[in-house]
Amino acid sequence: MREVRRGRTCDPRFPAQAPVTDQLRGFVQLIGMLDSPYVRRVAVSLQLLGLPFEHRSISVFSTFEQFRRINPVVKAPSLVCDDGTVLMDSTLILEYAENLAAPRKSLMPAGTSERRQALRVIGLALAACEKSIQIIYERNLRPVESCISHGSPGSRVSSWPRTTRSSPRFCANLWP
Repeated sequence: MREVRRGRTCDPRFPAQAPVTDQLRGFVQLIGMLDSPYVRRVAVSLQLLGLPFEHRSISVFSTFEQFRRINPVVKAPSLVCDDGTVLMDSTLILEYAENLAAPRKSLMPAGTSERRQALRVIGLALAACEKSIQIIYERNLRPVESCISHGSPGSRVSSWPRTTRSSPRFCANLWP
């Protein structure tokens, strides 16, 4: 395990942005592969909040048993807190991280209308991530004989991205 210094992460690609307050006694470990949009979301957010962490690239697929020893639910991202508590789900991890960084930093705007718009865009981005992952799982992990063919009647997995991509009006309404 590499050394973690206050205000810096183990990963040199993510230099710390701000000093860490004394609220964070130790450091946390972010478990998961950076090819996951959810793991990346947490890694970037921890950096923006200036919270030190160690990233451990452990796959839910190729190193399933190792991941299961850390989190029996085997869900990425997982965050191992300095007291050993394991949190999962990027939204819940970010809620905890913001609490650690408060009141000096926040990822969300303070104003009600600005916050509502940010939540809307985050919701759409997370839905796009979920649908993309469903397509990848459908194409790469499901046995061929049980795959839903692209564009077949009732195939909602593959129709959502195609519909939104072809609808400029939908995409134009995402941001004011």
